[in-house]
Amino acid sequence: MSFGFFIYPLLVDYILNNRLSKARELILPVTQFYYIAASHELPTGSFGQKKTAMTLIHYVTHMNPAAKDHPFMQILLEKYPQSDKLMEIYETEEDAAGLFITGHITNQDSSHLFRHPLVYQVNSEGGSFHINDEIKQISLSSYKSNKKCLTELFDYLRLHMEIGEELELYSCWAQGRERFLETPKKELDLVLELSTFRLGNEFEWKDRQFIRVKK
Repeated sequence: MSFGFFIYPLLVDYILNNRLSKARELILPVTQFYYIAASHELPTGSFGQKKTAMTLIHYVTHMNPAAKDHPFMQILLEKYPQSDKLMEIYETEEDAAGLFITGHITNQDSSHLFRHPLVYQVNSEGGSFHINDEIKQISLSSYKSNKKCLTELFDYLRLHMEIGEELELYSCWAQGRERFLETPKKELDLVLELSTFRLGNEFEWKDRQFIRVKK
């Protein structure tokens, strides 16, 4: 949703605080997850997003007064009557794209999939891990956002891997709350050498694809 700027996290706080249990019931059975497995700790958090933080009152007073009439904004202004709640602003869709990495996962057994013990969940924020010419022709903005997610992924791997190290990537759908039930499709196995790999115009991190990344 946009009010002149892209404000994707605008309702996240409201949803998380008020509807998290319902959201989990709806999302968990049909969610595709992406993972990085490593032999050592990796940094977590948000990577690549270009955002500006400001209060609700500053936004509706100085940046976009018309936003006060929007139902979603009215919900937030009602919830935070002092209007001192911080919000994140993205000027473009591409600015909102990036990675969010959480983990490592400790409540699921993944030893049958990964050789490395520390498994992290990686989310493509504001995009996906899929680019091709068809996406580019249909929606250039989506293509740019998706490509940024992939670029940030490989930049993250390059930055946090040592020479001679290897990480494992995998993607699969969750079955309810259970993870890692689907085994890799061997025909999709891929080995990427970061020293020679260059992201072109077509790439997809596919469902049940196991990717071994070397540096």
